Amino acid sequence: MTVYWFMMAWVILFGILAQVTSKRVCVGEYLGEEVYEARAHLFMAVVTFAVIVFFAGMRTTVGDTTAYIKMFGDYPLFQNAHDIIFDSSAREPGFRLFSILIKTFISDNYNVWLSIIAVISGICVMYPIYKYSCNFGVSAFLFMASCQFSWMFNGMRQFLIAAIIFSCTDLILKNKTLLYIIIVCILSTIHKSAFILIPMYFIAQGEPWNKRTILFIGCIVLAMLFTSKFTNLLTDVVEQTDYASSVNEFKATDDGTNPIRILVESVPIILAFIYRDNIKDKLTPIIKLSINMSLIASGLYIISKIAHSGILLGRLPIYFSMYNLILLPWLLNNIFDKKEKDLIYFIMIICYFLFFYYQMVVTWGGLSYGSEILNIKYQWH
Repeated sequence: MTVYWFMMAWVILFGILAQVTSKRVCVGEYLGEEVYEARAHLFMAVVTFAVIVFFAGMRTTVGDTTAYIKMFGDYPLFQNAHDIIFDSSAREPGFRLFSILIKTFISDNYNVWLSIIAVISGICVMYPIYKYSCNFGVSAFLFMASCQFSWMFNGMRQFLIAAIIFSCTDLILKNKTLLYIIIVCILSTIHKSAFILIPMYFIAQGEPWNKRTILFIGCIVLAMLFTSKFTNLLTDVVEQTDYASSVNEFKATDDGTNPIRILVESVPIILAFIYRDNIKDKLTPIIKLSINMSLIASGLYIISKIAHSGILLGRLPIYFSMYNLILLPWLLNNIFDKKEKDLIYFIMIICYFLFFYYQMVVTWGGLSYGSEILNIKYQWH
């Protein structure tokens, strides 16, 4: 796990530097006074995320990377790709076209291809955090420690969508519904699961704990009460998606999302609910949206556990859980006073380190990393 510990150390070091060199900006008013929050400088934000992007682009063997590399190698050049691009029986034509264009006009080296995807994903995650997080360093640490970074190494196609739509946060805040839906439809050509973003867009609008979010909570309760029927419905739906082969292969052992991950990802929404009266007058538009997105993520995680579907539903919360990277630092800054805050931050860091170790070592067996170009081959034993 040497590579990942190095990445963690880099993110912590430059995350701290990013926060130390941050500037104070006005984000609104509270009780008639202007409210200021820290915002990192763009250069420091880029440097902090650079290490994740670098190792994601240089990889050869991590998770499903080998299969992706083979797929890229099998793609023809653009002038010979008509049948592959327009094959109606194949899924996700947008990703095929994107990859073929890179192979034809940029490079047929798979590390160049992986690096381009890593750069896009990394920037799209970094930018909303840089723009909205009151503590960029903590947000970057959470991205690593919660293991959300691992999507850039394993599951990159779906994460590419999640990152791009995360970077479109302004469209939600400015109620640019049509443009948002158009972007989602385009992204669905990369991964069909993107369509879930359309109904969730309307649930996430408005004040926290409004009628739409309460209705969503009601749906979770119904799923708990009618687990067997819900699971059968889920099975019928998944057979029509690109997850079908994976689900059929692993459904006998798929016990849903790990309860520990559900707990970790639910901490922000639990805090937001417990202290809702304390923070209701301090909420900014981005925090309102983040609370609703966090609720959706936790709800999907719970449903995935109920339905024993970690492979299908357990992957969907990544479209929403990245808002926790903005929400949790804000909650810690606005719920606790200065004396409590230092202790809470210390406890949070220790707990997330423990989760990082548990997820990476115990659950994933070290998450092996290999890179031919860097001459690195790490295999957990």
